[in-house]
Amino acid sequence: RDIKKPVHSLCWNAIGDYVASVSEDSVKISSMKAGGRCVQEIACTGNPFQTCVFHPNHPSLLIIGCDRTFEFWNMAENKTMSLESHDALITALAQSPATGMVASASHDKCVKLWK
Repeated sequence: RDIKKPVHSLCWNAIGDYVASVSEDSVKISSMKAGGRCVQEIACTGNPFQTCVFHPNHPSLLIIGCDRTFEFWNMAENKTMSLESHDALITALAQSPATGMVASASHDKCVKLWK
């Protein structure tokens, strides 16, 4: 709802009460407890957003893939941090609750694993 740009990616949190939608200019968090309404939003201030995943061990931390960088969004504190992570656009992220790891894929032809 109320999304102005094409949606690139979606991800659910571990217990299924939040879904994040990624467009190039923002990430919106919708709550199932709030009837699917947007309850939090972050605007892109640098590289366009591409994909996202909730961190497997930190449920209030959303990892957003951009062009060469991760944006870490601590939703509880509404703070972000950037990390240069690839040499090209990050196209996919996946997380493993079993290992606590996140995998990233990029147009730089690399898949990287992160703890």
